[in-house]
Amino acid sequence: MGSDYYSVSSLLAEETYVPVRLVHGCTGVGCVIDPSSDRPDLPAGARLDLPLWMVPLMAGRNMLQADLPVFYGNKMRRKMKAGAGCEDLRVRCPHYYTVATQLHAAMQASVTADEDFPAFILNTFRKRYKELLTKAPQVESSLEASQIQTKLSAEESQLFTAAAEASAAYHRWRSSGDSRPLVRVCSVKRKWAESGGEGDENAVANAAG
Repeated sequence: MGSDYYSVSSLLAEETYVPVRLVHGCTGVGCVIDPSSDRPDLPAGARLDLPLWMVPLMAGRNMLQADLPVFYGNKMRRKMKAGAGCEDLRVRCPHYYTVATQLHAAMQASVTADEDFPAFILNTFRKRYKELLTKAPQVESSLEASQIQTKLSAEESQLFTAAAEASAAYHRWRSSGDSRPLVRVCSVKRKWAESGGEGDENAVANAAG
């Protein structure tokens, strides 16, 4: 919430469905929170998918335990390790890093956190930054840019666009002979909190456009 309250990107990320297990069950709202169920009541231990915006609050009240979706699972981790730049995150989960951050916090609240998950997300970003995002200043055609962007998550696409625009602005400045300094237009920053409760943060990305 906070500064993300009016962010369309954050709202879309929170609509991502994640698998959960009910700790205590629920009465009278089974068909509402689980459209696939024809029962008004859901028992303790019932498994279903809920939108991310519901999960942190319910996990904090010990009403459910959250699990990792398949696009963060072991199979996906092996693929990312083999070649992170080959995976299409826009199809897998458009807001890959935002969802990961919020989901990990919810899993910590429900004591189901995978302590290797933060390292996986950070390493994934680093590899994809090297394989995909550093290509932005070198792109020579809109077709080439489009081919790269089709694989990018929403966060990566924002960084790619900012880098491409910065590169174009630099080349225009160089060719114009203008001696005035370039103006920093914007800064995009994502943080990933380290697990272990130490409060350390890793800056996931900074980009100027």
